[in-house]
Amino acid sequence: MSAPRTRTARTMCPMNCHPTFCGMEVDIEDNRLVNVRGDKGNPDSEGFLCVRGLATREIMDNPRRVLKPLARDVRGEDSWYEISWDEALRRIVDSMQSVGRESVAIWPGHGVLSNDYGPLANLYLALRFANMYGCQWWDTCMICWGLGGFGVGLTGAMQINTKEDMGENADLIVQWGSNHASQPNTARHIAQAKKRGARVVALDVRMSDACRSAHDRFIVKPGTDAALALAMMHVIIAEDLYDAEFVALHTLGFDELRAHVAPLTPQWAAEICGVEANRIADFARDYARTKRAMILIGGASMHKDANGWEAARAISCHLVPARPDRQTRQTRHRIRAAPRRPAARLWFQRNYEFRRPATGQLRPDADVRDYRRVRSRRCSHPVAVRVRFRHVVCRRRANRAGDGADGSRGKPRSVHE
Repeated sequence: MSAPRTRTARTMCPMNCHPTFCGMEVDIEDNRLVNVRGDKGNPDSEGFLCVRGLATREIMDNPRRVLKPLARDVRGEDSWYEISWDEALRRIVDSMQSVGRESVAIWPGHGVLSNDYGPLANLYLALRFANMYGCQWWDTCMICWGLGGFGVGLTGAMQINTKEDMGENADLIVQWGSNHASQPNTARHIAQAKKRGARVVALDVRMSDACRSAHDRFIVKPGTDAALALAMMHVIIAEDLYDAEFVALHTLGFDELRAHVAPLTPQWAAEICGVEANRIADFARDYARTKRAMILIGGASMHKDANGWEAARAISCHLVPARPDRQTRQTRHRIRAAPRRPAARLWFQRNYEFRRPATGQLRPDADVRDYRRVRSRRCSHPVAVRVRFRHVVCRRRANRAGDGADGSRGKPRSVHE
């Protein structure tokens, strides 16, 4: 009897967490999965694997796993039985033809993404089929983070910081609707920041795991996050806690925003969201006066109501920095001074522009190893490092390679030039 053939493969966790998938090493014996563990060589998760990732080995050979098409004759009854793939495809085609293409919709599930997150080939093949057939097609993000992303995108504050930057440098972390169970790879960086002395404030509609572990928490009524955010902006603007020079140079529509939030006082928001007015005002001042504060917006639950994207839009307006003379690096939970590095709102203040005049292009040849080199690099002001999957670029406003005396811009330098 021959010995079992065993091999180890490197892959990604299929649990579909965002914003990234954790690296995973799997042991395979005679084509059966026998063990999983975190991949220490993965530059993002660095060997981390949460309890859900560790439990994935229970899926592969689970006797209750659905591997063949199932059908039932009466809706509402638990009378499923197996059918062949040919029969399943015939039933789908017959149903589509009977109702007409205007009444058909294609909705791919997250399971399609788990094994195809990079190229998204399966997802776009479904989209191509819907376009050719002439039926509707729904993006799965619409039941997850899509509306929130739309609201943030309207403000323009996209891809500001990384979770590594947050863990290493932020003095105040605001978990606005986010929780540890949905973002386990981010939770460890929040824990790192707390050990360093950062203060954590959580906002949610329930006593979540994030609320239990935070230094302070706000429990709001469902669907009222926008009211709380608007009232905070009222305090920040009315008490002149924002950086007027930055607003004048890098934003549009601030006068309209000022007029809009003028009547939206903490007392007004308190009646809507159920949080005391004095706590709203104190929180707004604390956030505005903390130099290196960072907001971590929840990915799904906040955006489920009809106006959910308005909450993300209002919250992202808080990325406008506070006045430099009213900022402080100290927090009540400070253990030691944080490293003197550009971080959190400071990166946003010095490097990001809503108008985005000349952002340069990402390096298509950047290797994933560049990610660690950027993280360990002590960049000087004003430098912004943008990480998007495997693309890394270091962008300077001045002193670009090839800048001429006439003000012409050259090619942005990479982090290794």
